[in-house]
Amino acid sequence: MELYFADPIEAEQIETLRSRGHRCVIATSAAEGDLAEELTNAEVLIVRSTAVTRQTIEAAPRLGLIIRAGAGTDTIDVDAASEYGVYVCNVPGQNAVAVAELTLGLILSIDRRIPDSTGDLQDAVWDKAKYSNARGLKGRNIGILGFGNIGLEVARRAQSFGLVIHGLDRGAREPETEAAMTELGVSLHQTLDDLLVISDIVSLHLPLTDQTKRLVDRAFLDHMKPGAMLINTSRGALVDEEALVEAMRTKDLRVGLDVYDAEPTEGTATWASPLSEMDRFVGTHHIGASTDQARGAIAQGVVSTISGYEAGLPPNCVNIAHHPLGECAIAVRHRDEVGVLAAVLSGLRTAGINVQQMRNEIFEGAGPTAAVATIRVSQSPDHATIQALKDIPSVIKVDVLASL
Repeated sequence: MELYFADPIEAEQIETLRSRGHRCVIATSAAEGDLAEELTNAEVLIVRSTAVTRQTIEAAPRLGLIIRAGAGTDTIDVDAASEYGVYVCNVPGQNAVAVAELTLGLILSIDRRIPDSTGDLQDAVWDKAKYSNARGLKGRNIGILGFGNIGLEVARRAQSFGLVIHGLDRGAREPETEAAMTELGVSLHQTLDDLLVISDIVSLHLPLTDQTKRLVDRAFLDHMKPGAMLINTSRGALVDEEALVEAMRTKDLRVGLDVYDAEPTEGTATWASPLSEMDRFVGTHHIGASTDQARGAIAQGVVSTISGYEAGLPPNCVNIAHHPLGECAIAVRHRDEVGVLAAVLSGLRTAGINVQQMRNEIFEGAGPTAAVATIRVSQSPDHATIQALKDIPSVIKVDVLASL
């Protein structure tokens, strides 16, 4: 396959993919127009920060898979990909430790005023009394919004500093997450306001969605404690930055950011944010996942995703329905022979019934074997359709399963 890398990836994994017979094309420019022009033969597109628009997808007629080399997929037009039958997969969890480490780094830097102290030393200023005024972390409350892979890693590190961990009660979670949160002693709150008023530190680890965009608005900031700390290493658009600057002035809020609402898309640029002019601000350059360890793990995840795609089972696909579709399911037990499934699907088409999901599994055995095709369909077949399927040579049995 032709694999197109719009953003850099570890050379070792590139060589692994080439050794498996793939043609790896490395982008010379991440500009949207150039990207669209270069995808004529691409079958797989791998991106990290490069945006994938509808125009990009339409310019790639052979494209079957888009991989986001990271967790979020908000920079990809997933609806357009679904319209053109293109899988969109991400590589979640591989950068969680790196982002968590930076999160704690920002917290410590703010509390101990490390950047300011370093700057004074570089200017030959010694002021021990000024920088001896730190609050400390032990026993303080950290409210974590988002207990995914990153949020859990932040909680583990926060616990080691003696912070008391708080979160929102969002109902049932995955059993592994529930167990980890219980082990960490996370105190759950019913409302966001309840969480904010108790938190000395609020750390954001949420995806960017219609529901989370501008979550941190004036009302959110009004509920935070005076002098509290806000950390964002997720997505810049979670925060109303104008409201945040105002809250820093009026409530003495302290802020650590790795992401910004209108940050440059280029790797280097001349750019300034009003936040960077504030005294109680510490910022980094959207580098949360940028460690050697994280890059290596993500690159290996990309290789695994391509391998899964080749096998017909791309992992971590975000635009495939994971819930049952259709009005009902038909179980067709049949001989494992050429043409049987084609005849079944032709029979359903003749009856005007749309196939919405399908799985065909082969039974193991020493001699000739059978298979069962579980087909979810748009409407329940009538008796005549079921009989027509049963009459197909090599069909053993047809069952209509319970409707949804």
